[in-house]
Amino acid sequence: MEHPLDRGRALAVAGVAVALASAPLLLLGPGTDLDVGAVIASGRMLVEDHSYRASRPPGAPVHELGVGLLSWVGGTVASNLGSLVCAGVVVTAVVLLLRQSGVPRVGLIAAFVVANPWFLVAATSTVDFLWALAFLLTAAVLVRSGRPLPAGLFAALAIGCRLSTAALVATLVLAEALDDGEGRRRAALLAAVAAAGAALVYLPSFLAAGSSLAFAQNDVPTSTALTQFGRFAVKDLYFLGPFAAIVLLLCAPALLATLGRWRADWVVRFSWSGLVISQLLFLRFPWKMGHLLPSLVFLALLLGVGLRDRPRLLVALVAAHLLYGAVNLQLVEPDNPNAATGGRLTFDPGWGALVIDTQCRVEDRSAWKAGRQRIEAVWNCAKPWSNQPD
Repeated sequence: MEHPLDRGRALAVAGVAVALASAPLLLLGPGTDLDVGAVIASGRMLVEDHSYRASRPPGAPVHELGVGLLSWVGGTVASNLGSLVCAGVVVTAVVLLLRQSGVPRVGLIAAFVVANPWFLVAATSTVDFLWALAFLLTAAVLVRSGRPLPAGLFAALAIGCRLSTAALVATLVLAEALDDGEGRRRAALLAAVAAAGAALVYLPSFLAAGSSLAFAQNDVPTSTALTQFGRFAVKDLYFLGPFAAIVLLLCAPALLATLGRWRADWVVRFSWSGLVISQLLFLRFPWKMGHLLPSLVFLALLLGVGLRDRPRLLVALVAAHLLYGAVNLQLVEPDNPNAATGGRLTFDPGWGALVIDTQCRVEDRSAWKAGRQRIEAVWNCAKPWSNQPD
């Protein structure tokens, strides 16, 4: 009989194979995100005209500049490649953090992250989610190596990619501050450098808004508490997929048990704090699926700690993510996609998240250059409750 560890290695290889197989997506335009056109325009303006106009409030200066430089050199293929490199950094950092804590089978945890279809979509698109995570986790690796000053610089870059990442940097500071007496000093240096660097990065946005904090305002409205929670819960489900959600219910006792190691285990502190904060942020802004990528990473770290002696569950989670990329079971249908106030239960098999996103990209790979109406059509085509492109 095949040993579960052998199956685990096979699935880890399968996860890497999925990542390599998705590389052709780099050639299909910058992706289906609503803001890709504005991000590229903002970045090119920075590079070519040396002036700044935020792609959307509150701006993402570090990502916009990176996209501008890459697209200037190699078009959308290069800007997509930047996201793929960041995806590699994210997975590498997860492995390093778990190895520092003595967690076994880190390859399976890496495969769990890589096999998630939304991770693969972000890794092959011109979006900022994985850029911010790559800088944040690099800061985490550096501070754990006793280098708080460069960690603070990378934390500032993370905030410069996504302002909301400041809340996740705060969880990193908290985890470090509770480590030991020396940890407090490292945390203080990390926080000071990150705050100063982030303030400098957002200075152009601040000045452009008449030297006020108005630049940080967003246009994402809130709804009633019930509607807000419904959107949050349904998108959490669609992010992981129904197959992984079932397996995670079986993992819940082991994950909750890690809370008993809060004080003694740095990874547990960082992961639980980050998971809770990222989920609260999404509860306030239950909008894009990519906003849940931080939750995926923090969950992966917790799974590494909590399931160190239960490889079969890790194997099942990787398999569930791989399956969800190709096949989906639609269980909830919203009444008004992107502005739902209700929905109905259903049971409708269809194509998985990665297949749908790829089909929509192929259908109109130039939508990002054609104005808001066409990019919205592609965005709606790729919505997670689609069974086929509109």
